[in-house]
Amino acid sequence: MTPPRKQFVAVALLALSSIASLAQTPPPPQPQAPISQPAPIASRPVRTLILLDPAHGGPDSGAHLPNNVLEKDITLAFNNRLRALLSAANFAVISTRTSDPAAAFTTDQRAEIANHDHPAVCLVLHATSSGSGIHLFTSRLTPPEHPTHILQWNTAQAAFTPASRSLANQIGLALLDAKLPVILGQATVPPLDNLTCPAIAIELAPLASTTPVTDANYQQRAAQAIVTALTNWRAENAAEGAAQ
Repeated sequence: MTPPRKQFVAVALLALSSIASLAQTPPPPQPQAPISQPAPIASRPVRTLILLDPAHGGPDSGAHLPNNVLEKDITLAFNNRLRALLSAANFAVISTRTSDPAAAFTTDQRAEIANHDHPAVCLVLHATSSGSGIHLFTSRLTPPEHPTHILQWNTAQAAFTPASRSLANQIGLALLDAKLPVILGQATVPPLDNLTCPAIAIELAPLASTTPVTDANYQQRAAQAIVTALTNWRAENAAEGAAQ
């Protein structure tokens, strides 16, 4: 049954192995200075910078998928497809890595890279052999009852979770339009909790048993749907800014 168009909601039913792969949390970072919160989006021009974070890399191979496929290679391949399509759609794009480095960034370093450049959206890319279709995760953090201009490192994303969940819903609808199955959920996926912009973890899973995550056409369809959602999201924000 196709979910209602106005609101897409699904229950995350992932295998324990997939959740464990995503939810592995590094040792708590050393105390860091509070983060200054950017000005509200409504007071600034609409930004078009997208940060892509292909998870793992270097000695951190991520999950080991069937046929000796490494998660770090899938996330990099998907990153490259998204970069090309986003650039063609007139987005500015930066990635935390564009190759397989000798030493990967820690999750804290990846968050620092993202927050330094103040992107409009951060997409953290993962892959799994469990489940089916595309899994979209936002942070488990709840919005603060009394927002402040100072954000703490481990809960910085809390101020942005409403925007993150709204954008995840838009991406989910675009993926459904592309005839791709989608699961929405909330999880502790580093470095989501540290990011100071709408942020989503996107995990590619196989399509049933016939289409693996390595399939180029599958990756391209998923990437195109994501870019379509971001293009619509950008237009909506531009219209809201013009109205104000």
